[in-house]
Amino acid sequence: MKLLTIAGNSLRRLLRDRANIFFIFVLPIALILTLGIVFGAGFTTRVLVVAPDDELAGDLVAAIADTDVYEVRETGDVDQARRQLRRNEADALVVIPDTYTADLLAGGTVEIGYAQSPNIGGEVRSVIEAAITDEASVLRAARFGAGAAGTDQVVALQTAEALAAVIPAVAVDVEGEAAAGGGGGYSFDTAAAQQLLLFMFITALTSSTALIQSRRLRVSQRMLSTPTSAGTIIAGETLGRFLVVMLQGVFIVVAAGGLFGVAWGNVWAAILVVIAFALTGTGAGMLLGSTFSNEQQAGGIAVFLALVLAALGGSMAPLEIFPDTMVTVAHLTPHAWGNDAFATLVRRGGGIADVATEILVLTAYGLGLMAIASVVFRRKLTRSGG
Repeated sequence: MKLLTIAGNSLRRLLRDRANIFFIFVLPIALILTLGIVFGAGFTTRVLVVAPDDELAGDLVAAIADTDVYEVRETGDVDQARRQLRRNEADALVVIPDTYTADLLAGGTVEIGYAQSPNIGGEVRSVIEAAITDEASVLRAARFGAGAAGTDQVVALQTAEALAAVIPAVAVDVEGEAAAGGGGGYSFDTAAAQQLLLFMFITALTSSTALIQSRRLRVSQRMLSTPTSAGTIIAGETLGRFLVVMLQGVFIVVAAGGLFGVAWGNVWAAILVVIAFALTGTGAGMLLGSTFSNEQQAGGIAVFLALVLAALGGSMAPLEIFPDTMVTVAHLTPHAWGNDAFATLVRRGGGIADVATEILVLTAYGLGLMAIASVVFRRKLTRSGG
């Protein structure tokens, strides 16, 4: 009973400040709304293709467009296409040079230009490269046939294309994200999940200032002078912060789903991920509040640390665009594990079993941080200076 009373008082103190109400409830939804306006729930990756108006180039454009991973738009102005890419009016750009057909028929090689926005993953490029590789295989076959039979390059190319149309293709069974209908690497749902983790962690760390204030005003010490154990006080303060973070997490999930149609994937798995991440944030916030003695100092460090970890853990840019080394470093943060979990749920249709590792890692993070924070807080609590 005392534990719940302490947790309730902690929760009321935090929510009494109108600024906290804004940052906990209003700002996250406003940002998710902004992302929804930019991307939309039905976001489709937009690929611009600049190509000359001839048959061979047209075949390559058709091969690139033969997918449901992205939407292809043709344009004849390279400079305009690049401006559209910079303005986020397109997500990727493929440039087929004007000399494409002439160079190929002359036996030369052609360099295809490619650029993409950092907001999309590497799968778009992979699909485009696969289409170019398929076209290149037909051209290589034509060159081989022309050299072996001594025929004209154009005739050999026509023969190679005819054979390619009737030769059975290799069948591939696709599992995971593509099988679940996953499209581009970045979507409104993905962005919402990233912002969920970002704001939950910021709230958890900044709530450390209330714990510092409680110690500074000797509220915790006065509770200790009553028949209340240090363990009960620590547990109550921890529970209070956990409830705040969970309240925000549940609010964002429900509001984003109800107002903007954000799909969180398997409901029970998403709840477990939110709980595990809330434990991690609570542990980090308790450790910060137990370590520092000044609210202003702790508040500044809390925001800075939360933003740095969010950026490093993939809550500001998708992990797919990170180099391999940075992906490894990113998984030192809880955000990376949380983002991996939601990527599995949102983009690949996973369930609890598919995110069990991420849930266990986040829970271990939380319990470990809470254990350390409890030791530090107990020492501050029982010390005469508080």
